[in-house]
Amino acid sequence: MYAVVGANGYLGSYVIKAILGLTNQNVIATARDLSRVNPDNRVEWVACDVQDDASVDALLEKLKREERVKIVYLAAYHNPDNVEKNKELAWDINVTCLSKFLNKATFAEKIYYASTDSVYGESVNGYRFKESDPLTPVNFYGHNKGAAEALLIHRGRNVVRFPFLISPSIIYKPHFYDVIVENIRSGKPFEMFADSYRSSLSFENAGKLWINLMERENIPQIVNICGDRDLSKYDVGLMIADREGVSEDLIIPISVSQPKENFETRRAASTLMDNTLLKTILGLREIDIFSEPR
Repeated sequence: MYAVVGANGYLGSYVIKAILGLTNQNVIATARDLSRVNPDNRVEWVACDVQDDASVDALLEKLKREERVKIVYLAAYHNPDNVEKNKELAWDINVTCLSKFLNKATFAEKIYYASTDSVYGESVNGYRFKESDPLTPVNFYGHNKGAAEALLIHRGRNVVRFPFLISPSIIYKPHFYDVIVENIRSGKPFEMFADSYRSSLSFENAGKLWINLMERENIPQIVNICGDRDLSKYDVGLMIADREGVSEDLIIPISVSQPKENFETRRAASTLMDNTLLKTILGLREIDIFSEPR
């Protein structure tokens, strides 16, 4: 049995898709609002707000009745700008609530937590961060996620770190991918950073790689799940235009020194990750952003 906490977001929807496609197990999925979830006969949706102790306790009592429960923990307060503005709320959701959950979920066979390349900080001269590297985040969001990771490690649980993820949305709201496609299909130019790099990956591949990890035993406590290539968002935009059969000329390169949107909180210009450990565990030679890993 899998349980996916905070399952109705972009990554959560692809994680559920991967569980259903790669395993024969059923899923208990949680969301604060059940009015917009995708029904499936192998997925039972349960209302749960990690800030509400009663709903968390009810969820955990339900999970205790299942055998060999594997928990995917996605509940988080995202967006560095919002985290910076609401530090107390972000800390409560990202650290305090997680700590209480871990303390009560000792019965679970596995608990895996979704973290981010933001914990590493700035990548200099194309350096790809390894799981063992020290963490030097440049903003409070990165510090939040680093603190959350420490809780998992202390309790003997697992952390996976993701880069910039992008795919068509399979839930009720459009993702960045869909916004790009909508603009260029209507003939509107779309500006994307050409000098900021990530080890980017699709939500589809991120979900599959994560569940393949969880289906194995004796996995290191921290694993980077990312692609092989160092890609700017402009590079990704060109790939999307090609995938969608739209002119690449509508993807316009811009510099992070001339941002198209005003970020209020500092972000690392480039955060690259090394995926050697992941490829070794899963026996893979290549992990591309959109292609099937092989």
